[in-house]
Amino acid sequence: MPALIPQRSLFDEFTVGQHRLQHRIVLAPMTRTRADPATLAPTPEVALYYSQRASPGGLLITEAIHISPEATPTWNIYAAVREGGGTVSGLWTPQQVAGWRTVTAAVHARGGLISCQLLHAGRVAQPGIGEHPLVAGSGAPLPSVSSSASAMLPEGEAGDYHWDQPAALPRALETDEIARVISDYTQAARNAVQAGFDFIELHAAHGYLVDQFLCDGINRRTDRYGGSRENRCRFLFETVAALVEVAGAGRVGVRLSPTPADPVTGRPYQTYFGALASDADALYQQAVVGLNAFPLAYLMLTEPRVGGLSVEPEADQAHRHPLRNRQYRELFQGTCIGVGGFTPVSAQLAVDEGSYDLIAFGRQFLANPDLPERIREGLPLNRYDRTTFYGGGAKGYTDYPTRQ
Repeated sequence: MPALIPQRSLFDEFTVGQHRLQHRIVLAPMTRTRADPATLAPTPEVALYYSQRASPGGLLITEAIHISPEATPTWNIYAAVREGGGTVSGLWTPQQVAGWRTVTAAVHARGGLISCQLLHAGRVAQPGIGEHPLVAGSGAPLPSVSSSASAMLPEGEAGDYHWDQPAALPRALETDEIARVISDYTQAARNAVQAGFDFIELHAAHGYLVDQFLCDGINRRTDRYGGSRENRCRFLFETVAALVEVAGAGRVGVRLSPTPADPVTGRPYQTYFGALASDADALYQQAVVGLNAFPLAYLMLTEPRVGGLSVEPEADQAHRHPLRNRQYRELFQGTCIGVGGFTPVSAQLAVDEGSYDLIAFGRQFLANPDLPERIREGLPLNRYDRTTFYGGGAKGYTDYPTRQ
């Protein structure tokens, strides 16, 4: 079989922060719901999963790791999780920190690098987390909170996430309470440093809390965190500044998901949990330009073409859609990672033409633990099984074969 990629740029070395990558293929962050149900800490199987996908000088980005009970979704709003079980991980207890330390050690043992993606889910998190034994009686702030008291509506807002349950009306965070939320982020960042992560990534995308401040379809505040684009970006910038102070220059990344509108229909190409902005192009331009003020390791941008989460691999045509967020790469002065709907061929093209410096793969990387080498050698890829994306156990998690 001829090699898929004749050029070499996906395998050119590249510097991110203080670290030298040996290739430009990144493991994208993906929710896998394999944490220990009792502790919300990673298990030995989680460490195996990440170590399988580690390679010398290769960058992995973790699943979303939640910064506090208030930030943690139970995901029982999804049928797949209700039926098959599965819990997500946190980073606020010593046991969770110890669990993630085993993950980073396993990745480092194989010469890889790993970034800790920190998340507060905002209104997507539901009050049920308060019933968890780890949280019950702790007195910790609980969900749901958001920029404003604006509830998610299953009809029209679930997109391809297949969320089908009623959602709680979130409480609008008080102005003087936002500092407390940022403090939760910084404590999680300290825990990530203690756990041995090479980078920390702020998940500011996909309709979660930071995006709920950015988007005026949700944010109806009248204080300094609402109204103008400058005000709506304030929470993002203050959180980034706090994370950089904890982790240091060149160790913090940010993920954004700009949602440009189709000029013909006027509708966004993709939505995430109903997070819509009437001024999306100008808003994300302001956010990206503003991030240039910080010594970031990287900016990750989701291409708005990763819908169709129920589409089978053979029918997935996302890679045929053009790159709509490359405009932000022209505004950002640092390293830029593209994610969403890439194939080995389209990833090569995106790097060759300068649209992105690095390319993150999700579904293909979970199904192919040795994805960089398969691409380098032009080998066929394993077919992913989406019925095993969420839940517990090794099936569809650590049992995908490597190349022969």
